[in-house]
Amino acid sequence: MKWLSCILLSLLVSNVFSQEISGKWYGKLTQGPGGYNNLYDLELNLNQKKNIWGESFASYGNANKVRVGLSGQLAGDRILLSENIELIREDTVPWGWIACIKKFNLTYRKENNLEYLEGTWTGVSKDNPKDTCIPGRVILSRSLSGLNILLTELKDSVINTQQIAYQTKELPVINFTEKFQNTIPKKVTEINVYQQDLQIMLLDYMKIDNDTVSVYLNRDILLKNIKITKRPTTINLKLDPRIELHEVLLYAENLGLVPPNTSELILIDGENKHRIMIVSDKEKTAALYLRYKPGVK
Repeated sequence: MKWLSCILLSLLVSNVFSQEISGKWYGKLTQGPGGYNNLYDLELNLNQKKNIWGESFASYGNANKVRVGLSGQLAGDRILLSENIELIREDTVPWGWIACIKKFNLTYRKENNLEYLEGTWTGVSKDNPKDTCIPGRVILSRSLSGLNILLTELKDSVINTQQIAYQTKELPVINFTEKFQNTIPKKVTEINVYQQDLQIMLLDYMKIDNDTVSVYLNRDILLKNIKITKRPTTINLKLDPRIELHEVLLYAENLGLVPPNTSELILIDGENKHRIMIVSDKEKTAALYLRYKPGVK
């Protein structure tokens, strides 16, 4: 009986290690709240013999694909892959990005003749290995059609909806003169914007002192408790096209070690970028007003 158990165990292990994963894989990589962004495109181009080697390509939106060489191995039912900082293509890193050198912990599965790799990733900053990246999930498919099926199945859990403002059915009524969480909204500036889909990047422009803010669009939360660092946090927002004037509030959750709460905000509106210095405290919340003018420039 012991001999038979050993044979069965050997067959199981052999089956795991015999899985061929060479080739291209298409997928998505998520990142938790506070990361550069919540969802990226990801491609892996893998070669497998005794070990695994290849390249990863990560991108967001229309940004260039960040290309990094990687290697790895099979360990039980896991596929362990590590990017190599020495094999990153510096010319592929888009402006404003701090690339993460990632480690992938994946498993293989096959369903209805479709092949998938799923798991998690962790990483460190390319510029400072002591600075850990906010981790997330990985989903990959052998084919784009398989990826679309998987995304449809996981649509409620793949994308972190805390970072996206969705349009409500009823037209919101906003009173910009009311107090907000016992603070007075203080107008910093008003900017004309021409795209419905915008990006906000937040980072520290002075000494890092543990400032933390929460960001609101028209008094609805976009992202809570963002720690302001030199590494930018990116927030995606979608304007309600029925409203002309929108309010973005940066509420100081704390004042850091050196009050007041300070940060640099970069608003990306298509090809237009606006840089704004933000100051908030426990009495006044910084308010940025966006006047939506579609089709006008």
